[in-house]
Amino acid sequence: MDKDRVTVGQLSLMLMLVIAGGKFLGLPGILAREVGHDSWLVLCVGFAADAVCLCFLLWAIKLNSSARLSFDNVLNVTLGKVVSKAVMTLLFVVYMSRSVMLLSSAYKMFAVTFDVNTNWIFFALPVVALAAFTLTRGFTALARVSQLLFVLITLSVLAMLANPLYQVKWGSLLPIAECGADKIFDTAVRQSYWFSDYIFIYFVIDKVRMKKHVFLPMLSVFVAGAAITVLMNIIFVTLYGSFAPNFELAMSKIGVFSIGGNEAGRWDWLTLSLWVMSVILKIILFIFCAYKSLEKIVGFAHDKFNWWAIGVIAAICMLSLFVSEDDFVSKFLNVAVYPFLLVQFVLPVVYPLLTRAAIARSNGGVHERT
Repeated sequence: MDKDRVTVGQLSLMLMLVIAGGKFLGLPGILAREVGHDSWLVLCVGFAADAVCLCFLLWAIKLNSSARLSFDNVLNVTLGKVVSKAVMTLLFVVYMSRSVMLLSSAYKMFAVTFDVNTNWIFFALPVVALAAFTLTRGFTALARVSQLLFVLITLSVLAMLANPLYQVKWGSLLPIAECGADKIFDTAVRQSYWFSDYIFIYFVIDKVRMKKHVFLPMLSVFVAGAAITVLMNIIFVTLYGSFAPNFELAMSKIGVFSIGGNEAGRWDWLTLSLWVMSVILKIILFIFCAYKSLEKIVGFAHDKFNWWAIGVIAAICMLSLFVSEDDFVSKFLNVAVYPFLLVQFVLPVVYPLLTRAAIARSNGGVHERT
């Protein structure tokens, strides 16, 4: 049995959890510093680009339903091994950098919100170990865990947003697009690194169990996840106004407005604890993809677990001991975001064409043309 097989439904639920797991932490504060109360418009632009790219990837999944060519196979056949390894290298950097950034944000949330002070090594290594265990069980196991946790995580997010929603001053969003359309689109491009959550699909694109409908379930949950994220951002910037740029952890700040009476205690800690599982799932998912891309770069056999790859990943996660998050964003990300666009947004758009070309050059091409 293939340990990486996944259904369309599981893929859909994972996509929504991944969206919820990343954009509720540092991104709202970053966007507030850039464009103020218009940050929700930047999210809309980013999600619109994501929707287009996701549609192309779903199209590629349908094209590949019979041939079932793997991601690296398609790249090797159409672009050559050198370009394929370059793409894998870019993806590895994207996956690992986002994993480390998510780890850093989760570490801060535990320290600030839950008042849990621990060493970075003892925080990051258990997560990497959990990711290693997941790799031995396969993508299917991660998809099933996402199914089990989906309702709990979704309800926790809605519970945290429900009470603050009544306190939102919608007039503070006016005037709309005050910073100008050029500034909004420019910010969307420079902060595009935080989008394209669908890129994990690359490594299961040949493992999807096809059903009659692919676009409807995937796009439905994507729209739902995007809408909740935009709503969260609106709540954050309207509640905190000019102070919003000073906060790094948006969801924990929104949770303050979800606190019940003194008799009930701080039940927001419970909902935050449930929601943070989506962050851990996203970290594990990206480490899974980083592991797969590293295997493709080095060219080792894939029929057994490669501990050396996990060792490399664990070592990279330790970089936070030496490089601050601010230095990473200002010195690396501001430059790397542009080559990252190639694998985050350009590759999904051209991937159906690459898939068609690869199928035409393989034995599966006969079945696709009949």
